[in-house]
Amino acid sequence: MHGGVLPSGLAYHPGYGLLLGPFGGLTGSGLHTLALVANGVIAGACVLMAARLMERHGAPQWAIHCAALLAAVHPSLSTASRIAWPETILVAVLLSIALLVDQDRWIVAGAIAGASVALHPRAVVIVVAVLMVAVLERRLSQMLRGSAPTLVGVGILLQITGSWPAARLDAAQSIGAGPSPLVTISGQWLALGAGTGGLALIGLAVVVATGRSRSWPPSGAVLALSAVGMLILGGWVLAGSARMDTILYGRYIGPWAVPLAVVGLASVCRGAMNRRIAVALSLSTLVAAFLAIASSNQVTDAPRQIMTLSLGAMWDIFDENLVWVALVSLAVTLLGVIGSQRNSVVPVALFGLLAISSTFVNHDHLHDVGQIADGQVTTAELVPESVMCLAHDSSVKSYAMWLYRLELPDIHHRRLDLSVGQQPCGQYVVAEVTALVACGGAELVGTEPRANWGLWKYPTQGCN
Repeated sequence: MHGGVLPSGLAYHPGYGLLLGPFGGLTGSGLHTLALVANGVIAGACVLMAARLMERHGAPQWAIHCAALLAAVHPSLSTASRIAWPETILVAVLLSIALLVDQDRWIVAGAIAGASVALHPRAVVIVVAVLMVAVLERRLSQMLRGSAPTLVGVGILLQITGSWPAARLDAAQSIGAGPSPLVTISGQWLALGAGTGGLALIGLAVVVATGRSRSWPPSGAVLALSAVGMLILGGWVLAGSARMDTILYGRYIGPWAVPLAVVGLASVCRGAMNRRIAVALSLSTLVAAFLAIASSNQVTDAPRQIMTLSLGAMWDIFDENLVWVALVSLAVTLLGVIGSQRNSVVPVALFGLLAISSTFVNHDHLHDVGQIADGQVTTAELVPESVMCLAHDSSVKSYAMWLYRLELPDIHHRRLDLSVGQQPCGQYVVAEVTALVACGGAELVGTEPRANWGLWKYPTQGCN
């Protein structure tokens, strides 16, 4: 839209970028800052919608205020909004759809559900859930009238941008030697429970247990069904990974944490939490923790904190020890579920304690990450304006190319491997500081203060 070069083989859906499109003429750092401001505004709207959803579920006034407070401090909003990704908008999508279906506004709800697929491929579970509940509520016609046009629009956008998730689908068909889908599904269940003091699991379980009685507004069914779909889909695509955080992964199911916690707190306030549900949740969480701990020897790579935001404090306190994090997550979830049978004090206190502590830990981590990233792309300023293609050697971290692409969006960026004799697409290449020492005529133009790579000028005639 602003003269930039569209990457080939794009792995990301275009919705988030299009929302920021009117401001795409800013510099890379300016656009990034604007994205965080937009996420912050959306997070604030989510706090208000969480309170409104609690009100729609017939909760007392204190619970409405409590819902707003819990939403404000939960890392899925308080921390995720500080990362330039669409997770915060997905929370807003879920909350807005929940409010709309409760008001019988299925056309608008269907339109938002269809459009959400432009944000991320996994939003397809939201469309399926809204469709299923629309059938149950005899509102299928209205839902399709809203979702069909937006889904067609998303398809056109994916075609234009070449961002059909073909690579994701291919990768999902082959599972590595790591944790099985059952393990990764169970781990997400445990992470969702611990990150919300058990409230999200309570909300999901109560809706499922009382679904036939229609004692809950349709929003509960939409949230529960889409969450189950996300647990299954997320568990499938995470299976086989060697990273520790994939066993207790929180990013995929994170957008459902606040909406389901609102339903869970409303359930406790209405006395819908009984011993049968508590036993079922306790047993399922015990099994989930057992599977996570038993599979801990299958993962060796360090976890990524941005994928486990809701349990950030636990990972920090226990020095990224998966077994201890799983055990404490089990204890927190069981305490919240069992304590909720009497009143809401225990799960709310657990929710707030972990959410606030994780928010502090996460923000400290993101501050460090931001400073490091700022010091890994400084040589972008040294690339002459006449350059049309910048090469990136395999000796450099793969994410670095996206940092340079953000600063230099109007040129091509190509990945290559100098060690096997591949030639750069232009005269300049980003490579490790010693990668071209033996290349006669190569000149190191500048180095990055927070990385082991720099900008090289590659000789026109090739290496001597």
